[in-house]
Amino acid sequence: MSLNRDFIGKEFPEVTHTVTEKEIHEYSWAIGARNLTYYNYNGALSSNAPNGMAPPSFPVIYELPMLEEIWSMPELHGGVEEAEKNILMLVHGEQSMTFHNPVRPGDSLKFKIIISDIASKGIGELLKFKVTSKNQNGKKVVDSDWGLFMRGTGNVDKRNSGVKRSEPKIEEQRQLVFRKVIRVDDDITHRYSKASNDLNPIHTDENAAKKAGLGGVIVHGLCTMSMTMRAIIECYLDSDPYRLRQLSVRFSAPVYPGDILIADGWVIEQEQGNTKIGFEVIRKEDGVRVISAGVANVAI
Repeated sequence: MSLNRDFIGKEFPEVTHTVTEKEIHEYSWAIGARNLTYYNYNGALSSNAPNGMAPPSFPVIYELPMLEEIWSMPELHGGVEEAEKNILMLVHGEQSMTFHNPVRPGDSLKFKIIISDIASKGIGELLKFKVTSKNQNGKKVVDSDWGLFMRGTGNVDKRNSGVKRSEPKIEEQRQLVFRKVIRVDDDITHRYSKASNDLNPIHTDENAAKKAGLGGVIVHGLCTMSMTMRAIIECYLDSDPYRLRQLSVRFSAPVYPGDILIADGWVIEQEQGNTKIGFEVIRKEDGVRVISAGVANVAI
């Protein structure tokens, strides 16, 4: 059964979240970030954020619980039974975040969620959310665009099941500006589940993962994105997270605990202190691309 298109454009009541130092530390540790900007608020590394700041992707920890409430609504799926079946088959398809102002301990953030689209994608449907957050001073903090893929919903067209989504053309002779090896810890899914409030059992329970048609427990897409974000900040931004202005990724294959990943980045365009870089992440063992069509806008 298709997702209920009447939900497109539906806006949900504003929610407030107060940021704590503890949750920033836990999230930073979960993604393997040891940047003092995230831990030491009296003498941080970032000259642009001297009082410290949270990792740029941190807002997902308060956005996710509310999003889960929404995507679990039976009315969205056509009933309780359909909702349970669809949610089991849910995976993260894509994510884009635009960073306007840093998040700090004690911030009182108000955020709104809207279902921006529901689109058929051949073998399922893409459920899209837009989340906008502002701090206690009324300044916009982050815009998050979530793309969640419900496998097997809608009018499944098996003829298109093998058709790959188009990706930006990449010059074969691109010049890498960074390459970073990312070692995925064996226990990372348990750490990240707790720190991010993402308790989907496919990330911690082998049986649940296999029931969902996966080869085993998989790493959260946002965890892989955040580890890649960490690589960009460390390798290209002199460990200054404030310079990261926008990040978007497409999750193209599962990542498993214990994997060794390679993140490559290159400049797409550069002008007036702003640089757009492209990046991708592959698994070293088999060369499979796990993050594709990655784009980051940075102040450099």
